[in-house]
Amino acid sequence: MVVLIQLPEGLKHKAPEIIKKLNITNEEIVISASAMYGGCDIAIDEARAIGADKILHVGHTYFPLRRELNGIEVEYIPYYIDINIGWPELIDELKSKSIKVLSILTTTQHYHQYEQIVKYFEDNGFENRVRKGPFCSNTGQVLGCDAYAIDESAQAAVIIADGVFHWTAATHVVDKMLVYGLNPYNGKFTIVNDLLRKMNNRRIASIFKAAEMNRFGILVSTKPGQFSYRLAEKMKRELEKYGKEVYILVANNLDPNTISNFVFIEAFINTACPRIVDDVEQYKKPIVNPDGFKILIERIRQYHQDQTQSQSP
Repeated sequence: MVVLIQLPEGLKHKAPEIIKKLNITNEEIVISASAMYGGCDIAIDEARAIGADKILHVGHTYFPLRRELNGIEVEYIPYYIDINIGWPELIDELKSKSIKVLSILTTTQHYHQYEQIVKYFEDNGFENRVRKGPFCSNTGQVLGCDAYAIDESAQAAVIIADGVFHWTAATHVVDKMLVYGLNPYNGKFTIVNDLLRKMNNRRIASIFKAAEMNRFGILVSTKPGQFSYRLAEKMKRELEKYGKEVYILVANNLDPNTISNFVFIEAFINTACPRIVDDVEQYKKPIVNPDGFKILIERIRQYHQDQTQSQSP
């Protein structure tokens, strides 16, 4: 039996230790050297090439994909890291703002302590209200693409993660509550609402700018959890109704340095990882996600209508 092991960048240096802990015996083990960006990113091409029977995807929880892809079994194995629970400065900050109802989220690597984390806040007089995001396995879990576990009836969200990437998944609630990013390793917290507003403003600006363009490139990733070719085809047809020139660009890894070689493209529509839009400065051209496509089409329709009227005798 051939087993392909996938590891995120932060765990690749621990490959021997992880393989030993997995206690894999009587199997041929091969390690994927490709970059791995999340639970959506299954190394199916490498697995097929080596004739793997199984993929062990380490570091993430189950993503809403089939447990078997192209006849190859896929197993998700979380990697947990313990943290010290206790953030008195944040407690004081929340109480100073008379906040009583929280939506507490954390990442996969700390989720095994989620009940303890919630109890800590409850013991300090707070109520926790959370949901389960569409791409998450657990209630109160956050991914870089999914902070929809935040309950919008809360007064504040607390996202426990060691970097801005997960904190800034909460753009959809920026005007509804305070969003706190808490680094569990040093206990420092940041209110990220200003940063979230800047991100939203950049995305809106991209939509408005893209509406004025004529040549579009629709980005499609072949990663199993991102592949949306049918959606790309639908978007292409919609844009072509208004005389736009549209090209579908497909790759496993959408690298801005490579994509920038398509110099004739004036704007991009992204059907892959939704966080690609935050790399707009690297792509150097407007990028629009599916959730902004409807607004884009409405803007284009209005431009098209105004142009038609101005040309009428």
